[in-house]
Amino acid sequence: MVATTPLPWPEAPNPPLPPPTPQALDAIAAAAVPLSRWFYAPPDENALARLGEPGVLDSWPISADDMATRRGLELLARPHDHARIRADHTALFVGPGAMKAAPYESVHTSREGLLFEPETLDVRGWYRHYGLSAPRLGREPDDHVGLELEFVATLAGWAAEADDEGDRASASVFADGIRGFVTAHLLSWGPPFCDLVATQAGTDFYRGVAELTRGFLTALPVLMEPVP
Repeated sequence: MVATTPLPWPEAPNPPLPPPTPQALDAIAAAAVPLSRWFYAPPDENALARLGEPGVLDSWPISADDMATRRGLELLARPHDHARIRADHTALFVGPGAMKAAPYESVHTSREGLLFEPETLDVRGWYRHYGLSAPRLGREPDDHVGLELEFVATLAGWAAEADDEGDRASASVFADGIRGFVTAHLLSWGPPFCDLVATQAGTDFYRGVAELTRGFLTALPVLMEPVP
């Protein structure tokens, strides 16, 4: 994402909740970053080969006790063909023609199912509030699932850094931002979007990404529980 000038933090009727544990914030960022990248672009051949190395997926930061996460890891551990994954990504999220699983929130939540609807502008407002903007502002909708996940990862990283420096007030503000954003946006459309990707994907890789994302969204409310 692109840094801009942050807006002043608005007065809230209640103080922000305390942040979650640093370990939870690290797990959120560590999961959201690769998921964001895989929705935005397929992995290159080197990254794909690394996924197949023994033990790499054992370090996935979300517990495999969740069925979706366990299923996603199993799918990603299988052999993959890079050319097929690239073609699958294009068919699912890019086009030309109708995308099998449009990665934009407004397509799934607006009345008309179009791009650049009010949902897009609300997401843009969230980014701008924290001094961020979409990299292709005005040319691509701000509510791409990859950008929304990257935003969550960014706030989690900021919260963890502030907490590590002893600035729990800032950590609380950033953590509350994650809670508010995922409730208003990612959790409202992410689960059915994952269902769509899982059914429309032509590769185990993107079926696995859908399952890992479903597991991540399921774990988010628990991971974000405040710690006094």
